[in-house]
Amino acid sequence: MDERGNSLSERVYLSLRESIVKGEFYPGVRLLVLEIANSLKISQAPVREAMERLKQEGLLISNHNKGSFVAEIKQEEIEEIYALRELIEWDAVKRSIPDLQPSDFTHLIEIYKSMKRAAENNDLFQLIDLDMEFHRFFFTKSGNKTILQIWDQIHIKIKRFLSITNILYFPDLITIAEGHMPLIEALQTGNEKEVEKRFIEHMKEVWWRMNKKKDSERG
Repeated sequence: MDERGNSLSERVYLSLRESIVKGEFYPGVRLLVLEIANSLKISQAPVREAMERLKQEGLLISNHNKGSFVAEIKQEEIEEIYALRELIEWDAVKRSIPDLQPSDFTHLIEIYKSMKRAAENNDLFQLIDLDMEFHRFFFTKSGNKTILQIWDQIHIKIKRFLSITNILYFPDLITIAEGHMPLIEALQTGNEKEVEKRFIEHMKEVWWRMNKKKDSERG
């Protein structure tokens, strides 16, 4: 890796973020600036900058004088993020419905097909990236820059959460990919109530599966 100031910091940031989201750096593990810099054969400055960005996103936390640690995944935080997601995503979708063009449906179907290919190849993280691309489309299409910014701030935490729940609570990756076609079909009807129903069900499905598993374990 060649050191190039800010561009290098960006590369370190993206690499560390991916490792955290994928679970390669598990919750609670300590990350040391010097160790990372030495492993990459670069100076400490870009690593420090990258880690500060990760702290701002909530993926790393500082523990007094003990250093930086990968943040735990707290149930309360997950619930709060998903409650926020339900509010802002439905708003984005609703704003998008009147302006959807045939080219938009073609784009969404292509993302869906790519998701199926990723699922067939058992590529969980490519599937998650495409999942995020599918949902981000509506934030962009809505024209509301504020909710797009909110989405961009929380989607990394959502990706990290999905990397765990997709394995634990779904029978296979194909099921996850195929869950997006009913959303496209509802959008094609132009029926706002049907679209709302489908999207809310989609966003709440993981909670339904989590609770179902909990109930079966109790039984």
